[in-house]
Amino acid sequence: MNKKFRPHYDNRAGVLTPLKVIPLGGVGDVSKNMYVYEYGQDIVIVDCGIGFPDEAMPGIDLVIPDISYLKDKKHKIRGLVITHAHDDHIGGIPYLWKELGFPPIYAQRLAAAFIKNKLHEFNLSQKGLNTVSIDSRFNLGHFNISFYQVSHSVPDSTGIVLETPAGRVIHQADFKVDWTPMSGQVIDVGKIALMGDKGVALMLIDALRVEKPGYTLSEKTIQPTFARIEAETKGKVLITTVSSNIGRIQQAINVAVDAGRKIAFLGRSMESNFQIAWDLGYLQVPSGIVIAPEEIKRFPEKKLMLIVAGSQGQPGSSLSRIANNDHKFAFVTPRDSVVFSADPIPSREAAQHALIDRLTKLGANVYYTEITDDLHVSGHASAEEIKMMINLAKPKYLLPIGATFRQMKAFSKMVQQLGYEEEKILLVEDGKVVTLSQDNVKADGFVEAKNVYVDGLGVGDIGSVVLRDRMVMAEEGIVLVIVPVDVRTSKLTGEPDIVSRGFVFEKQSEELLDKAKNIVKAALADHPDAALDWRFIRRHIEDSLEKFFYEETKRSPLILPVVIEV
Repeated sequence: MNKKFRPHYDNRAGVLTPLKVIPLGGVGDVSKNMYVYEYGQDIVIVDCGIGFPDEAMPGIDLVIPDISYLKDKKHKIRGLVITHAHDDHIGGIPYLWKELGFPPIYAQRLAAAFIKNKLHEFNLSQKGLNTVSIDSRFNLGHFNISFYQVSHSVPDSTGIVLETPAGRVIHQADFKVDWTPMSGQVIDVGKIALMGDKGVALMLIDALRVEKPGYTLSEKTIQPTFARIEAETKGKVLITTVSSNIGRIQQAINVAVDAGRKIAFLGRSMESNFQIAWDLGYLQVPSGIVIAPEEIKRFPEKKLMLIVAGSQGQPGSSLSRIANNDHKFAFVTPRDSVVFSADPIPSREAAQHALIDRLTKLGANVYYTEITDDLHVSGHASAEEIKMMINLAKPKYLLPIGATFRQMKAFSKMVQQLGYEEEKILLVEDGKVVTLSQDNVKADGFVEAKNVYVDGLGVGDIGSVVLRDRMVMAEEGIVLVIVPVDVRTSKLTGEPDIVSRGFVFEKQSEELLDKAKNIVKAALADHPDAALDWRFIRRHIEDSLEKFFYEETKRSPLILPVVIEV
């Protein structure tokens, strides 16, 4: 049912409450998507994803959005609404749902099933998880929520319409215009045009591929390439892709079935996503075609296809372990083909290329998009599709999302050619507050929206200082300085001991380290009155050795002075 809104006013007589739109992730980067919509005492969150570490984040497993702004507003959160099932849109839920106060989650069938699996892995209840359909319409406080269907690289992808007293907003995350999608779910241009006729104040829209002219190819163009590579392969065929790319997995299955190959899924995410999609009917698999990983050894190589997780070169993934000859059930030989049917996401290019190199050294025939056409098509709209979406929705204001700032600038230039004035196009960054009233839209004010790092079991306990120290250790090494001091006299009780790792070979640098010991002694002798101020001593030793080591080696290792009271 359509909701008839009553205007909501703030404390100033006659002033209509504005709608705030606050990206906490996904603007200026292409991951950890999370958007806050706030109207009066009501908050609706769209998506809650993860990001992936780059080379400047050693030891970090994942990056999640910063929800500092929401921590004292849990009572206002009416729901978390999901656009689709990719991890950069749902992967943050098990880390942040509790911190948000367990608001109800609303997701289409496949996304809901993936989320349910993630919550189970984290021993979290699924009580607040709600499965909705493309025709669902419901109220969350002053928000009326509805959906429309789009094509993407995962089934059940949607656009979201948020209607408020301040205006109608369309949130269009990842999409493409694919008239022959593997899922059969074609973009609903009629519903989008209907929204445009009713009036759209603001549209947030996927701009990742705005620099690509024309249209993105259909997903169905991939299968013939898989078939050609399979026919040329004398041994096993290994295909790696994003584990939630159900359409891509279906095409690999089709080729294996036609060739009489058995299929094994390797990698926890690949196995679980396959099982979920199969159970829900999103994958069509003949009986007896899928085997368990431990059964691989029972079949001739020519009769095997392995669908493997790890397309982004993730350390510890199944494909990475295969490349290291460290997988329990699988290995590659010169008779095998390895197919990368996924482009690296930003920040993962080097990792994917290193993985390709390792597989090539093992003799495998490796196929990837830089040397092989039609191995991967994007799930994102190119320039003409973005123009089509804008012309259908006819929004007054536009906010590009899911893109780098370079791509956002390209979006602005393109949209101005459609007749939009530059001030109607909002180029913002994470944490920027966009305010929508019945008169206009403006970007004004900031909230905290830094990266929050997940390192093993730690969430948010790694900051920029720790990352800086890790980078220094990785690039320059570490020097540990052990200083024994008499607690009564504050005098050295023996020789300082210096241990280095990753800096210099100690056996070949005894003279350098002996000089360093003398530097430590001199540093202590320079300030006898400060002997009991251990913090000052450590800082002075650190400064003295930093200067000395740089003068001698032109390197700056991480220096850790340790004062031991004897």
